[in-house]
Amino acid sequence: MDERELKLNSLSRYAKTSPHFILEEHGHCEVPAGCGGVVLRWRNPRAGVPFTMWLETDGPGEMYLDGTAPSSSRPLVPFGTHVLAFEIASYDPAYTTLMFAGLYKQDEDIHVRTTASDGVVETSVLSAADGSWKYCLDEPEDDAWTRPGFDDDGWRPMAERSERRPPEDPERNAEPYRVRKLREFGAAGLGIPGGGGGGGGGGGRVWVRKVFNLSDPGAA
Repeated sequence: MDERELKLNSLSRYAKTSPHFILEEHGHCEVPAGCGGVVLRWRNPRAGVPFTMWLETDGPGEMYLDGTAPSSSRPLVPFGTHVLAFEIASYDPAYTTLMFAGLYKQDEDIHVRTTASDGVVETSVLSAADGSWKYCLDEPEDDAWTRPGFDDDGWRPMAERSERRPPEDPERNAEPYRVRKLREFGAAGLGIPGGGGGGGGGGGRVWVRKVFNLSDPGAA
C-alpha cells in the first residue's frame, strides 16, 4: 500500500485543522447536544477573547457589555476598550451590591477543549475597590453610560463590602455556589458607601459602570 492510499484511507484525514482558526470542543450538560455530547465551534483568535462571566447582585439587575446585553455567559469580546454596565433594582449600603468576574484561562476551562493556543495565556476583569468601578444614584438621561466614551467624572467609586445581606430564612444560610466561585477567582464584594452596620438604610436603583481594556497579544 503506497503512502497516498494510506492517507486516503486513514481516519486522520477527517481531522479538522486550520492555520487561522481554533477549534473548540464544548462538552457540558447545558450544550444543545446534552450530557455526553459535544458542540464543535471554530473561533478566530484575532477576533477577541471568549470571556466567561460570573455575576452576583443584591437585587434584580441588568448587565450590558458596550450597550448590549450579552447573548451568553461566554461572549466573544473583541480586543480594545469596553464598558461593563449594570442597572441594579435596589441596594443596601451595609451589604454587598455587586460581585463580578470576567475570565479567560484557556487551560483551566474544564468544559472547553481547544486544538491550539491563541496566544492569550490569561486575562481577567474582577470587581475591586480600586476606583475604576463607579456608581450613580441618579438615572442617566440615555444609554450612553453603557458604552465607551461616556464622561463619568461625576460618578463615585464603589467601596468594598464583603458582608452579604442575611437570607430571609436563617436555616438556609448556605453561601451560593456562584459567590464561592467569585471569591475563588479573586472578585471583591462592592457596595455603595454610606450607612452603618445592621442594614435598614437601603435605597432605590443604582447604576454601575466599569471601563476595561483587552490587549491584543498579536499587535505590533
